[in-house]
Amino acid sequence: MRTPEVELPSDIADLLWNCDTHTLDPETCAGVVILATLRLGSWEQILWLFSHYGQDVVKDVIELDYFGSRSLPTSLRAFWGNVFWPDSPPPEIADARERWRPTRSQHIEKKASMEVRRRLKSALARSGLSQTAFASLIGTSQPRLSSYLSGKVTPSAKLLVRAEKVGNNFHT
Repeated sequence: MRTPEVELPSDIADLLWNCDTHTLDPETCAGVVILATLRLGSWEQILWLFSHYGQDVVKDVIELDYFGSRSLPTSLRAFWGNVFWPDSPPPEIADARERWRPTRSQHIEKKASMEVRRRLKSALARSGLSQTAFASLIGTSQPRLSSYLSGKVTPSAKLLVRAEKVGNNFHT
């Protein structure tokens, strides 16, 4: 087990509850220490970051998070963005058409929703039934079916399974 040349102050080490701070090198793992302290630390601990690492190193770590990974909470990113880039809006609101940049899980959810809509439309087309008749057979109303088909609402997995069964059983 290698002991780091520089020891973290105990109040900073306490913020890194998910790391073995006895073997963590604060210099090579500066990003981890800085982000954890920014996220969980007191103002005094944040001042220690700037005095220990220097403004340029802390700013570089914040910049990577601000414009890249976005692991810091939005409020903290906004605060540090105002400190370092006051004339530049945060990336998530730079585009007026899209207030927040979608996260990976939101992209996955959108793709899944599009796939459900595609399968529901396919089942309706295969059935050869009107929307009203199809909706009745799968246990919903025509307006609700319309909201599913438009993508405004995503149906449950049970409803999709019923729709596909109806589509396969009534196809002409």
